[in-house]
Amino acid sequence: MSLAYSLLDVFADSPFQGIQIPVVVHDGQPLSDEKKQAIASEFAQTDTVFIDPAAATPASVFNSQGPCLFGAHTILAASYVAYEKGLVQDRGRFTTFTLAQQKQVIESFIDKAEGGPGAIQFSRLLTPTVDRYTPELPRLAAALNTEERHLSYSRYKPMVISVDQPVLVIPFTRPEHVLAASLNAERWAALAGDVYTAQLFLFAPGSITGGTQFHGRLMNLEVGRATFPPIGSVMPEFIAYLAEQPDTADGTHTFAIDRGGPGTRKSILHAEFDKRPGREVRCRIGGHVIKMGVGELLYP
Repeated sequence: MSLAYSLLDVFADSPFQGIQIPVVVHDGQPLSDEKKQAIASEFAQTDTVFIDPAAATPASVFNSQGPCLFGAHTILAASYVAYEKGLVQDRGRFTTFTLAQQKQVIESFIDKAEGGPGAIQFSRLLTPTVDRYTPELPRLAAALNTEERHLSYSRYKPMVISVDQPVLVIPFTRPEHVLAASLNAERWAALAGDVYTAQLFLFAPGSITGGTQFHGRLMNLEVGRATFPPIGSVMPEFIAYLAEQPDTADGTHTFAIDRGGPGTRKSILHAEFDKRPGREVRCRIGGHVIKMGVGELLYP
């Protein structure tokens, strides 16, 4: 049989930027988890989205290791193709698409535009778990092969935040120090008993693209030194982190964050969150998607 697919650049303001996401459409053709994993391995991208228009839950995500949770980048990719396939609800000036994950409903909002989907944004309620205990500054700096003075303790503090997964959020002073950091496997292993997560999110105020308030980088032992994986999967944790800061006032806050390094593809994510006393944090994350190509996967 053959399977149609689209190749999308997600969180891209221009072609050949952002995160490449293949979206495979299998109109009623059954695909087991094993087959989806094999197809995702064939594409060799960070994640591959699968859309079955006939299914009650039409969207799923896989990589070469198996099924994955939806991240911001895969939600936008699924929403883009859902719009093209007519799987959305018309709301007048925009449309909506609903995904289910871990008993939570995620709703995306797709603007109507001439020739296809416009800007895409999704909304979530966040109920984070917060752990303010983290290793002391010298040990963190050593584990990240950086200098203590490059870690910012003035406004932001390191913190473990868990929404979909536990993430150690570590503030730096400048984006260039985030780019220069690397994980020292031996020294990080020495911290394993103190930090119950393998995911680190490094961030700094500032921008590498010139148009954002923050720069971010996801890091773990499986990521190479010069690799900059998508950060959409940890945006709920980062937003919850910002909302948890004592100087973050009640109200609505808007920011943009970029990802990437010199000579690499760059992404720009736009986010907004509402902080209200005694209420869960509601966030909205969005960006642009550019359709770069279509093809046919020949599958025996």
